[in-house]
Amino acid sequence: MWSGIWFFTNILFVVSAITFLFAHRSVTEGRRMEVGQARLSASIRFRRTIGILAIVMFAAMALSFVINMKVNG
Repeated sequence: MWSGIWFFTNILFVVSAITFLFAHRSVTEGRRMEVGQARLSASIRFRRTIGILAIVMFAAMALSFVINMKVNG
């Protein structure tokens, strides 16, 4: 059971990390191209949210891995 939970959280972590990288690129390109302030603020807020989600998913992935190793030896 814990192997499946670890696998699922691992996939979600990878997806959130890749999404964070694309969001960071969007913010960088927005600053370089000098888009409107409202659009840039929305991109920064989205990047921050995805970054927090990636950190939470990393913690969940690590915790499920440790529990899996403890249960299954």
